[in-house]
Amino acid sequence: MGGSAFSSGKRDQPRPKTDPNLTSKKIPKSVPISKQLSSIKALARGTDLEKAMATALLVFYNSAGPDGRVSKGDVRELLVTQFQTFMQGQESKPKYKETMADLRKDEDKRIAVEDFMLFLLGLTVSSDLLTEIQGAGMQ
Repeated sequence: MGGSAFSSGKRDQPRPKTDPNLTSKKIPKSVPISKQLSSIKALARGTDLEKAMATALLVFYNSAGPDGRVSKGDVRELLVTQFQTFMQGQESKPKYKETMADLRKDEDKRIAVEDFMLFLLGLTVSSDLLTEIQGAGMQ
């Protein structure tokens, strides 16, 4: 994935130091995502889309280090384990190949949440599951 749409330099600013074993509001990473979501008061009346985005962000930040970033190798592992239904059958598609090649290159390089979300979006829109999802909305 070439340059990011988020190249304003903001993501390169240092983040506050945090305990790597804690997520927002000092919740241990071992707490299930559903419980983490329910602890976020602003999402009590949140929409499905807001909760979906918060879930993706929690998955990322639960794997992030104190710098708020995740290695490309760990992102690849997250996608394989947490996004397998969307990735199924994409092995021959150019977007999938490009994404996986990018994640294999410099596996120790740490990426910000913006890049993680771009990887998710790219794999989502090229997924065979997208057609099924579109059809479900027509029912």
